Amino acid sequence: MRRSQPFLVAAALAAVACLPGCSGGGAQPVAADPSATASSSAPTPASKTRAAPEDLLSLRCVATADPKVWTAQGVIVNSASTADYRLTVIVASPGTTRAAARRIVIPKVSTGVDTPFTVDRLPVNPGSAPSCRVQLVRLG
Repeated sequence: MRRSQPFLVAAALAAVACLPGCSGGGAQPVAADPSATASSSAPTPASKTRAAPEDLLSLRCVATADPKVWTAQGVIVNSASTADYRLTVIVASPGTTRAAARRIVIPKVSTGVDTPFTVDRLPVNPGSAPSCRVQLVRLG
């Protein structure tokens, strides 16, 4: 099941196109500073979330036939107990401070299981030499 969810990200790095059974969000302006932390319009308490870059096993982010639209694919593996993950993907030029991004929530990822994801229809933000950046957060 997919459902739209508005979001504000005070981090960078976000993608959204969804796996079956996850929540997706449309392209929204976000802060594009990779050192910032993500938050949503329905904030999750800080004690319940943590950045989980070590759980991102692979990421491939490429332009589609339309160079203004990219797709990201990758695999995460849960290094702790079963949890939901929030993945944010952004395609923007280095130094971009605000940009459209996409976000997905991947629910109930089991411990030690390689879990693939795909994020389609990533908007490319204006600028030269865009690159794909991602943020992975473990919820709960």
